[in-house]
Amino acid sequence: MPLISRLMIKLSLLYLLTGVSLGTLMLINKAWLISPLLWFVLPIHIEFLIFGWIIQFTLGVAYWILPRFLETKGRGNKILAWFMVVFLNSGILLAAFSGYGLGRSFTLTGRIFEALAVALFISLHWKRVVTYNRG
Repeated sequence: MPLISRLMIKLSLLYLLTGVSLGTLMLINKAWLISPLLWFVLPIHIEFLIFGWIIQFTLGVAYWILPRFLETKGRGNKILAWFMVVFLNSGILLAAFSGYGLGRSFTLTGRIFEALAVALFISLHWKRVVTYNRG
């Protein structure tokens, strides 16, 4: 398994652990009031579980499992793959914490980074899948 896939899967599991922990605290807060301010972590909980866990886990596994190039047996440009990881995680963190005094522009920037990560993922894999169609 390539390093990029391992890193993305480990990060996704970290986001899962953090998101589930926040969700657990919010559920406990419903039964026994810890603090009414605890509900302010709901956007972080949602962002971490949807984009941090599900999307990142899916992209990490797909990067590993999709076919490699026929001739070189490689997965493409590794620098672009690293940019994909950096953009995705930067976007997740910007979008998750933008509601806490950072402003709407950070939410938009985070979403743009996430979209760039997905676009990089598609560009990295499109040629790999198409070469098998021509095979």
